[in-house]
Amino acid sequence: MNKHIPLIIISVLLTYPTQAQVDSSYLQIEQITDELENSLEQWDGEAALSEEFVEELYEESPSLINLNDLSYKTAVRKLHFTDYQYYQLQLYIEEHGALVSIYELAAIDGFSDTDVKRLSELVVAQPARQRQNIFRNFFRKSSCNLLVRHGQILERQAGYDTSRANHYPGSPGHDCFRFSFNSQDKVILKVSGEKDAGEQFFRGKQRTGFDFYAGSLCIQDIGVLQRIVLGDFRPNFGQGLAMGSSLLSGRGGSIESARRFSTGFRAVAPTNEGDFLRGAAVTLGNSRLSGSLFAARRFGSRDNVYGADFSCQRALFRIGMRAVAFSTSDTARASPGDRIAGFFLPTGFNVAADYHLIAKRHLLFGEAAVDSKGKVAILQAAKLNLSPTLKLLMLFRHYSRDFSAPLGKGFGATNRNSGETGLYCAADYIAGRNCELSLYADYYRLTAPSYRTDAPVAGLECGLSLQYRMGRDSQLLCKYTWRSRPQNGGEKSHLHTIVNRQRHKVRLQWSGALHPCLKLKSEIDWIFQHEDDTRKHYQGLLLFQDAAIDIAHIGLAVHARIAYFDTDRYDERLYAYENDLYYAFTVGSYYYKGIRGYLMLRYKYKWVSLWLRLARTHYIDREKIGSGLNQIDAPHKTEIKAQILLSI
Repeated sequence: MNKHIPLIIISVLLTYPTQAQVDSSYLQIEQITDELENSLEQWDGEAALSEEFVEELYEESPSLINLNDLSYKTAVRKLHFTDYQYYQLQLYIEEHGALVSIYELAAIDGFSDTDVKRLSELVVAQPARQRQNIFRNFFRKSSCNLLVRHGQILERQAGYDTSRANHYPGSPGHDCFRFSFNSQDKVILKVSGEKDAGEQFFRGKQRTGFDFYAGSLCIQDIGVLQRIVLGDFRPNFGQGLAMGSSLLSGRGGSIESARRFSTGFRAVAPTNEGDFLRGAAVTLGNSRLSGSLFAARRFGSRDNVYGADFSCQRALFRIGMRAVAFSTSDTARASPGDRIAGFFLPTGFNVAADYHLIAKRHLLFGEAAVDSKGKVAILQAAKLNLSPTLKLLMLFRHYSRDFSAPLGKGFGATNRNSGETGLYCAADYIAGRNCELSLYADYYRLTAPSYRTDAPVAGLECGLSLQYRMGRDSQLLCKYTWRSRPQNGGEKSHLHTIVNRQRHKVRLQWSGALHPCLKLKSEIDWIFQHEDDTRKHYQGLLLFQDAAIDIAHIGLAVHARIAYFDTDRYDERLYAYENDLYYAFTVGSYYYKGIRGYLMLRYKYKWVSLWLRLARTHYIDREKIGSGLNQIDAPHKTEIKAQILLSI
């Protein structure tokens, strides 16, 4: 790795601190994407990127949030309130009336000057919205958005060579659209369509145009009707053991990231053929009592799903109970391994109950679930606010070896909540006015075979993260993680042997601004892996420089990156978030040796927004990319995307 020393020195020099202004929303997105990168690394790419993550990132991040009309979900998930802070805020408003200024937060128990400073650019104190006649203002207070996107790889891929016996029937372009209508956040209609690269369009087998259509109609917040959804939706209740849809593993991020939140049914119109339900769902009740019912079919399968949920919310506690039943007639799709492990059943059900309880400044929460075979899954956690500067989380989970929850996705070391027992501990410590320290450790035992591991094993992962604000306009992040986990070895043998693999990863990141219109981010990532029973070791390095220019008064924004990467193998790949088009999300995977860069332009004029993104990866150590129909007989890959958004 000595050959990389000059590049490292140059990258460090680029991180010299400067003075400007930090965009708090930009930093919030960086925090979320860091958690996503952790999840993809921990699951070794086992999970695909869920579009629900994209939906929450763009649709549930208003520029200013009203403290006097603040829901529990928004307070905890978007503003990172503790349950105690939210309880004290509601108690203060009940006793003293609506807040006149956000600086009144400093007088509320549980809020520090640091909290007020952090929230100053995210919230506002205004009178709560009055109930309005939805039908009288149905069209007058409504908005419409139409998004159209085209993407294409410019190099010729083997699958588009028509002289081959086996080739793609359609064009190489990826096209999609998404239309949404929103009336006062009460009535929301979404429709989308997508054509994958290689699919036909309005001809051949796709005479109806797009090969995939989706849509939903959502009516919410009208009297006792909290929400009714017709069409496509995703359910998310409790801690996700029976019904959950979060991609984030929760490990390695902030203390709050380990906890799931019951968001209920989320109406969607995805532009990819992911995992969602298509049917009908309804939630009735008020802020204290609510009940939900749904009946649907999982998209892309013959799985019929039916379920119900009941929850009771009080100031200091919440309890919820749910049941979901599923059946399928598509028995041929189950692999022999899933049948043997008990992950596939033609019929089955899950029953679960969850709770959270505020005890002084501390929080207890958890969930227990059981399936039709009597196998259980238990998650219990305690979040302790030991002082204004120190928070501690302890989370224990036990998932029986044959536990099966087709709709579940909870906290864990793997993407499948089955055959796992572990204890996760994390701490957040404010070491000074400008310095924050985060620690975590996770010891777990997998009692069943999992991805790339054919036998029960035990693993340990630890991490340390130091965030230092070098001024109000720049910050430095230093992060180190270590993981020890046995995995399959003996690649040259017809039988896998289990060997312990240790991984060290270091990240050094600086972000700041030279000017209110110009933001920079420099990052160095280094990974080192070795096996305990051999002397072999493998490394990976990623260096990149980002620049973002936003000239608001003319509606122009530019995002650019230049990156150098060098990894010994695919197993040492490194992930990094990349700026992408609106309603698109990219976490780049960097492996082998090469250079990657992208340039994205955005222009907005009144109700029209235009995006253009060009990304190119050039490999230094190979002459071909990909395999099969996706093979490119060149050492580079270039992708272009264009998008238009009409907002009325």
